[in-house]
Amino acid sequence: METKDLQAEGWHRADILAAVRKKGSNLASIARSIGLAPQSMYWAMISPHARANLAVAEFLGVPASTIWPQWFDGDGKLISKTPLPRPRPHAEPIPRGSSASSPRPSAA
Repeated sequence: METKDLQAEGWHRADILAAVRKKGSNLASIARSIGLAPQSMYWAMISPHARANLAVAEFLGVPASTIWPQWFDGDGKLISKTPLPRPRPHAEPIPRGSSASSPRPSAA
């Protein structure tokens, strides 16, 4: 992948978690330090949550616009509340028979 594409997409969630862990912490600790429920931080990885996202960016020492360019501008202001697109798994439809099902034999 080209650098230009990476900048447009921002960081992958796994990369964010790895960077936080490399610095000796976790998302739950960051959440507690700013008065949020730990689960809020995990949701902030897939959907914009300004307070949580900015806390992670500050902890990592990286601008929020670098991590989430689709959500934050260069000044750290939220520009989009649209979550990242998540691919939906492809499922084959269940085949439906055209005839009525046959009755079960009764137990004698």
